[in-house]
Amino acid sequence: MADIMLKILIIGPSDSGKTSIANFLSESINVEEAGTPRPTQGARILEFELPHNVNERQRKVQIELWDCSGDHKFESCWPAVRVGIQGVILVCSANTVNVAGREIELLYNYFVSQAKLSAKQCVVFYNCLYDQDDMDSLNLSPTFSKVSQVPVNIKTGGNRLKIDFSNFITSVLQSIK
Repeated sequence: MADIMLKILIIGPSDSGKTSIANFLSESINVEEAGTPRPTQGARILEFELPHNVNERQRKVQIELWDCSGDHKFESCWPAVRVGIQGVILVCSANTVNVAGREIELLYNYFVSQAKLSAKQCVVFYNCLYDQDDMDSLNLSPTFSKVSQVPVNIKTGGNRLKIDFSNFITSVLQSIK
């Protein structure tokens, strides 16, 4: 049986740590050695495999992770980015908490609702830059009551992030069956 291919989008407000999370998940950069983050211009695609148990059989899931800029000057690219997506990771952080609720709602509407994805095909990662960052400061609308909301910290909880990502992939796979 052939490998499974998933197109996953990671998007959120500018300066929320999307690229750091994408780099960590794809193991494309050693987080400890990463320099100062630079804003993503448009989108970049990271491809990697994730061993996964599908129907009680070990399979390789090919992930195409689209790391998209949160800058609205790239909004004209959104229609092309949205084509064929099967999952959406919305990222916000304490740096972006003042605009996150509104931005995440807008992104959810465009990339999840309008793309006719289910709430199970979306997850909100709250990028905790410091251990004391509190996800409660993020005021999301009732729209997100069925969407998983996960605090993540690459430096102190990298293994947990990989497990949470794997759980999200399981949810996406179950939704597209």
